[in-house]
Amino acid sequence: MSHLTLDILRQHAIKRTLFTSPTVIETLDRLGFVQIDPITAPATAQDLILRHRVAGYRKGDVERAYPELAVEEAYFINHGYVSRELAALLWSNKPLSASLQEMTGCDEVMARVLQFAHDHGGEVLPKALNLHMGLKSITNAWGGQGQEGTHIVQRMHSSGLLRIVRREKGMRVYGLPVVARVDASAAVVVDAALTALVQVYAPLTKRSLTLICRLLTSSRPDLKPAVQLALRGLDERFNGAEVDGVRWYWPRAEVLSADGFETMEGAVRLLAPFDPLVWDRDRFEQFFGWSYKFEAYKPAHARQLGYYALPMLWRDACVGWANVSVVDGVMHASLGYVKSKPREKAFRIALEQELTDMAWFLGCASWVMQV
Repeated sequence: MSHLTLDILRQHAIKRTLFTSPTVIETLDRLGFVQIDPITAPATAQDLILRHRVAGYRKGDVERAYPELAVEEAYFINHGYVSRELAALLWSNKPLSASLQEMTGCDEVMARVLQFAHDHGGEVLPKALNLHMGLKSITNAWGGQGQEGTHIVQRMHSSGLLRIVRREKGMRVYGLPVVARVDASAAVVVDAALTALVQVYAPLTKRSLTLICRLLTSSRPDLKPAVQLALRGLDERFNGAEVDGVRWYWPRAEVLSADGFETMEGAVRLLAPFDPLVWDRDRFEQFFGWSYKFEAYKPAHARQLGYYALPMLWRDACVGWANVSVVDGVMHASLGYVKSKPREKAFRIALEQELTDMAWFLGCASWVMQV
């Protein structure tokens, strides 16, 4: 273990996450967590993540399959797909949000929402609930105006009192839960959470794992003592090694070898901003030597890479990025490079194949490349 290098860690990270499974559910089971993000540029983050890992995946497949899958949309460290077992633990003994607790007649309001669901086939469309209950407008978390009923069902969902049963044109449809309530200790919840986090993001540094756990405790502050205790026992829970003075961790079942470095296959992949290979920005910079920035929320004049830049993986290096859009059924890809475009013929062939594959995934008959 002492002779591991960043090159070996980087290649292991790529190999373990860029697998291919025949179905959406097998991929979700293997990853353990897939982040959901509403921006569509040219597809949602969840679609862009899954297209590299599900054979024959098309834009929107996970949303279409979701009602039949044994998974839940839930808040983990971000909103995403998790197994029902993990969702049940994340919701176990989770206190109601302060905004619900402070609401006048909180229990009565929640009872009315649940009754509405029972009376409407087990489902709750926020718009229909707002009309039914006559709830007022409120200021939402982003400072805009929203309907109180929408706010209530969102908060009930965050505590597992409702679930997301499907989406209609991207909008959430809520319903009665199918996951049985469990009474798990904080230690059990944190154990499952850490296992899932290391499974999806390994190998990762102790610093990164600590920062990720802060995202977990931001929605579950009651878990902080158990998280702090678990972080002190990482060496007993996971495989690990010191590389250039930094402690790294990965699952017990995975063995890394100092002889593991090799020339990787010549594939180009355009990755989502929240892909497991990209999400940890510190690790991305350590692995690939440059700083990737997600700039969708920056004003246009302040962007360096673009609105929704997709890091471009070539073999085991991220050599640039692409901004992809669809105009009149044609996919447009605007490319940028960290240094310069790789000169190998193999790169050109692999890039054209990736653009062809992405166009097919998006339902486009053709594509145009701009550099």
